[in-house]
Amino acid sequence: MRTSMRVRGIAGALMLAVCVGVFSTSCTGDESQDEGPTALEQLPVDLVQASWVAEVAEDATRQPYESQAGWTRLVVKRDYRSAVKQLGPLGGLPAARAHADAANMYRQAALMAGNALIETYANTPAPTDPVGVAHLLTVSYILNGEIDKAKEQSARLAVLPEDPSQAWHGPYKAWLDAGATWPIDLSTLPVTLPEAAPGDWPSTGSSPSYSLPHQVAPPEEGAGPMVDDGKEHLLKVDDLSNLIAVAMWHDSVAHAAAGDQAALVDVYSARYRWPVEPEVAAEGDLPLEFRFGSDYFVPADGPFMAAMYSSQGAAAIDTFKDKSLIASLADRSRTDGKIDSEKVQDLTALLREALIDEQKVRAGGTLQGFHRTFADVARVGLLRNLALIAEIEGNRETSGILRINAMEYSGDEHTACPNAALSLAAWDATNRYPLRPTDTLHNLIRRYPSLETARFSLERLSIRVSRESTGGIAN
Repeated sequence: MRTSMRVRGIAGALMLAVCVGVFSTSCTGDESQDEGPTALEQLPVDLVQASWVAEVAEDATRQPYESQAGWTRLVVKRDYRSAVKQLGPLGGLPAARAHADAANMYRQAALMAGNALIETYANTPAPTDPVGVAHLLTVSYILNGEIDKAKEQSARLAVLPEDPSQAWHGPYKAWLDAGATWPIDLSTLPVTLPEAAPGDWPSTGSSPSYSLPHQVAPPEEGAGPMVDDGKEHLLKVDDLSNLIAVAMWHDSVAHAAAGDQAALVDVYSARYRWPVEPEVAAEGDLPLEFRFGSDYFVPADGPFMAAMYSSQGAAAIDTFKDKSLIASLADRSRTDGKIDSEKVQDLTALLREALIDEQKVRAGGTLQGFHRTFADVARVGLLRNLALIAEIEGNRETSGILRINAMEYSGDEHTACPNAALSLAAWDATNRYPLRPTDTLHNLIRRYPSLETARFSLERLSIRVSRESTGGIAN
C-alpha cells in the first residue's frame, strides 16, 4: 500500500539540496532487503547506474544545479513559469529545457481543447450549433493530423465570409490551401505575442475571442431548449489558437536557446508534440540538462521515445533495449509482446528501491531525504512512459490503467508534472470524460492563468455530455 510523501516545510531556501532535503520518507512498505537478488540486480544494472537519479546523488554533479534557483522551481516544484523566468536569462540548455517544458504544456492543453471540441461538435453535433464552429473543428483536426477532415470543415466555413471566426481562420485556410506542410505560419492571427526572448512568459489573448450566433431550428428537428424567440443567441468562444500560438512561441525560444543543439529540443519533446508535427529523428543523446528531474533517465531514453513516435513504433524497443533504460524495462514488462500492467507495477517498485540504494552508495552510505524524492520522480516517470508505449502498441486499456496509476502517484509537487496531467486530460477528452480534465485545469490555472482559454472547450463538452444524460436538456 502506498502512502503519499508529505512536505515538512521549506524554510525559504532556494538551494536545490536544501529544498529536496525537506521531504520526509515515502512509505511503500519495509525497504529492508530479503536474502536473494537485490532490486538493482534484478534490473539492467549499468543503465540504472547511468540514470540522472544516480548521477546527481554525487555532490560534485549536483552542485552546479543547486546554485541556480530555477532548477529548484523546475525539479522540485514543477513550476514552469518560474523556471522560465529564472533559467531563461542563463541561456543555453537550461533555458531551452525550461521553455521546452512550457511549450509542451501548452501543446497538451491545446490538444485537450481540440479533442473536447471534436467530441462536442463533430461526434455529437446539435442542430443549433453555430456554423462558425467549423473553424474550431478545422483547427482541432489539424492538431490531430487529420487533414482531410480539417479541409472538410474549412470548406463549410467558406459560405460565411462575414462569420466572426474568419479573422482567426485565415492562417489555417492558407496553410491547408498551400499543401498542409508543417510548420504553420500563425503570424496573422489576432494574437499579440512579444518578440521571442528567453525568460519571457507571454499570456494568451483576451476572453472571449469572439462570439458566434447559434442556429435556430424548429423543435421537431431536435433543437432542445433552443426555440425561435426572435433573439440572437450567442456562443462566446475562447479560441484554442491562443494556446497553439503560445506553444509555438515557447518552442521557438527553446530552439534558439539551444543553439547548435536545437535538435535535442525535438528529441526531448517528441512524446508531447502534436500528431500533425513531423517525425523527430531518433538521434542525439540527451545531456543531463534535459534529463535532470525528468521522465528520461539515461541519454538514450530521449531518442528511444522519439523512435516510438516515429514509423518505427513498438519495434524501437528491440532497437534500444540495450542502451535505453525505458526500452529495457518496457521489454521486461511485456507479456505476449504487449505491456503487462502487473509487471509494470513490479518493475516500477523495483526501480524505486534500486535507485534509493544506489543513491545511498553514491552518498557514502548515508540516506538523504532527497534520495526518496528523486526515486519517486523516476517511478512515476517510468509509469508515464510505459503508459504511452502501451498506447502506441494499441493496448488502450492498459495505457489507461498505467496513466491513472501514474496520476495516483503524483500527489506531490515534485511528481505532479503539468504536461503529464494535461496529456491524461487530452486522453480523457477523447473518452468524453470532462470531469477529471476540468479538475486538472482548475488546479493548473492557479499557477498558469493563461490556460483559462482551454476551459471553454471542456465546458462545451460537459454541457453536451450533461444533455445526453438528461434526455436532451442541457443542465
